[in-house]
Amino acid sequence: MSDTTPLYRRLAQDLRKAISQGHYPTGSLLPTEQDLCAQHKVSRHTARDALRILTDEGLIERRRGAGSVVIAAKPVGPFSQGWGEIGDILQYARDTRLVILTYGPATAEDVLAMGLDANQPWIGIKGLRMRAGSSKPLAHTSICVRKDLAPPHAALTDWPHAIAEFIARHNGVLAARIEQDISAVKLGRELAKALHEHAGEPALRTRRRYLDSEGVVFQASISVHPGEHFTYAMSVSR
Repeated sequence: MSDTTPLYRRLAQDLRKAISQGHYPTGSLLPTEQDLCAQHKVSRHTARDALRILTDEGLIERRRGAGSVVIAAKPVGPFSQGWGEIGDILQYARDTRLVILTYGPATAEDVLAMGLDANQPWIGIKGLRMRAGSSKPLAHTSICVRKDLAPPHAALTDWPHAIAEFIARHNGVLAARIEQDISAVKLGRELAKALHEHAGEPALRTRRRYLDSEGVVFQASISVHPGEHFTYAMSVSR
């Protein structure tokens, strides 16, 4: 890693390498935060952040009274999403879980960012996409749904599919086309906190607009994924 890499990430890399090489086999304990500080000449905050990364990667588990126990030799790989047809996008919602943070009238800021008709009433839903077996959020998602089609808050609690599929099933409106753009961004302080990251870290921002058979947008979303934990895969054929 370069000298510009944050110290806590360099420490996490050193510990990750030591685990993969068998210096800390599965079931063994990593050094305590205090010992890491002394061995690597870092602050307690740096040691704690490095251990948090290993926890998020599924390499260690923090156990009260025991310390940091190694539970795997290799980290869980980044989430990879294929992109070829509408079904691929809808599958993403089936492979993850949406933890709703807020539900109510959409903000003017979100409506503008998603390129929606400001004269149309929209319901705004904000939440965290969670991956099975991980306590670290995969993405922060802001969703706007046309008010007359929006699912009730209570109905989304246990809904295991995409919101667009709920709309199709209960309102008969299908996504005939989905427009998507992807851009690189840096995490702001608020999003970084929600995603268990640090402000200024790189991230992927995806904006999607769902259009019905008449070309009218009925749903849109903006999701922000920490860069190291998400990959897009695309296959193009002639």
